Amino acid sequence: MQRFFCILLLCLTLLPNLYQETAIADGQTRIAFLGDFLPAGSASPFIAKNGYRRLFEGVRPIIVGADAVILNLETPLSTRGKAVKGKAYTFRGSPETAEAMAREKVRAVWLANNHIMDFGVEALYDTIDYLETAGLAHAGAGRNVGAAAAPAVLELKGLNISLLAFSNTFPKSYWARRNRPGTFFGAPGPVGRAVDRTIETYGSPVVTSFHWGAELMSEPKEYQVDLAHLAIDHGAALVVGHHPHVAQPIEVYRGVPILYSLGNFSFGSYSKRSRVGLMAVARFEEDGRISLLEVYPLLVDNYEVNFSPRPITGLEGQRIFDPLVKGIDPTQASALWDGEKGVIVPKLKIAD
Repeated sequence: MQRFFCILLLCLTLLPNLYQETAIADGQTRIAFLGDFLPAGSASPFIAKNGYRRLFEGVRPIIVGADAVILNLETPLSTRGKAVKGKAYTFRGSPETAEAMAREKVRAVWLANNHIMDFGVEALYDTIDYLETAGLAHAGAGRNVGAAAAPAVLELKGLNISLLAFSNTFPKSYWARRNRPGTFFGAPGPVGRAVDRTIETYGSPVVTSFHWGAELMSEPKEYQVDLAHLAIDHGAALVVGHHPHVAQPIEVYRGVPILYSLGNFSFGSYSKRSRVGLMAVARFEEDGRISLLEVYPLLVDNYEVNFSPRPITGLEGQRIFDPLVKGIDPTQASALWDGEKGVIVPKLKIAD
């Protein structure tokens, strides 16, 4: 009897890895999503001494197997502009960041956040120019609301993956208008129309990013849940959240994962309150559906990792992962820890 339970335990341990090997063999498109990236502020002296490569060192073994990396760029990239008056924290990163991200498999960035306009219009325009020169797609900010609302489209393994980004954070002066540069504000009407329009033009999948919620808040606000469900009701294949600087719970709604907050990635500040972030690797089927989501808890406390986040594995990682997925409805997805990462397997999307 003891031998039987030992064999059963071994099978359960190996099951996620067996599924992983099968998924990779089937040629799925794998995209890695990282949280808030701020290669500026307190990180600047470290970057000057060690280079950008060190920022990605801890996660490189994971992203090397991805087809693309996408992250939230929480700073303009420019040497121009003046800091916005009256704002407590303003950031500006080096233009060299764009090429550095491209070398790390970053293929697109979200720009809809509360720092991208910190140094005004000139710095925003420079950011877009440097990103495009480096071959990086971007979504969520532009010369007017039409440009900010335009999706970034990545073609990977013959699959068009469209990216939309919305900012629900202040200041309001950062939100784009018809004749004003800025970010794409995530009101319900524009969110639904943007997803509809993108699917009609480019097909599925559409990945939506929201900069939302409250800093250091461990649970999503009601409006975050409403907007996430709205995006999925209109056809979004994944919802990715940023801004709280801490990880928030993961939901699966109608078979679609919602990452309410990935927390920080490499972020240029020192804070004991932002200790753990998340990295997610989504596997897209040919029809645009996500068949598997890997979740890697990351240690992001810069007193310990010096701006180079690293995975948290074993029992410590499981103690982080399990509470984040305890609310997932088992009819929507299965969620388990395989010793190295969390594995979420969504069920087929529920038909209307």
